[in-house]
Amino acid sequence: MTMEEMKKKKILSNTNGRPSSTLTDEQWQKEFTIRKLFITPYKRGKSKKFCGKYIREEKTWREETQGTYEGYTNWQSYSSFINDILSNIRAGQVDYCYYIYQISDLVRFHYNDLRTKYCDGYWEVWLEQEDNAGR
Repeated sequence: MTMEEMKKKKILSNTNGRPSSTLTDEQWQKEFTIRKLFITPYKRGKSKKFCGKYIREEKTWREETQGTYEGYTNWQSYSSFINDILSNIRAGQVDYCYYIYQISDLVRFHYNDLRTKYCDGYWEVWLEQEDNAGR
């Protein structure tokens, strides 16, 4: 069954964004397990940071340069957000996500050890480690 079919049958949320107002952590844990089946993790050691084609470009819109854009793009801001979360959870901390697609991006880096807990509108995320395995 495809992800779209699962969404139609309401096995999965019909979104990759904000959660349903009725979502519980128990429902989320089941959905998280299913969603992981559709995610291809990055090869171990190949990618340690979230990046992409536009990550290094810093441009800002400036009238005097006939429209050259200077400053961070939305992609750069999002990449920075995901990389900050990766840094925090790799340091043994708990961090927070607000959209399902953010968790999907984190799973690509930590397919087997990323843990989540749905908390009424946001998710706590951390890595399964010996220190907090019983969380």
